[in-house]
Amino acid sequence: MTMRVEPAGIDIEVSPGETLLQAAWRAGYDWPTLCYARGTCTACRCEVLDGLHLLSERTEAEVALLGDLDRRVRRANPRRIRLACQATASGHITVRKPGVKKQSTVEDQEAANVERQ
Repeated sequence: MTMRVEPAGIDIEVSPGETLLQAAWRAGYDWPTLCYARGTCTACRCEVLDGLHLLSERTEAEVALLGDLDRRVRRANPRRIRLACQATASGHITVRKPGVKKQSTVEDQEAANVERQ
């Protein structure tokens, strides 16, 4: 299964039973989070653009956290907002999550240091 992440245009393979966040980490991507997949913040939330019906049911953590978020944030359809640390997929999906990017490696950091000198 593939998860397309917009606006970056990244495709990430998602294994059965794996959360969207776990898939991104395994593939070497940084996904914005504060609680590191413990289901206690909403920083990893994403908007499901396609394939909402292919995601797992909301967990208790999602129901509690997103219920509060639904009352505070009205920019997107609340039914399309999911926590990447809780949701699993059973097919190809597309999500919108700004800030997802490839994790920097030691080589990337060394190259950046050389460019700055």
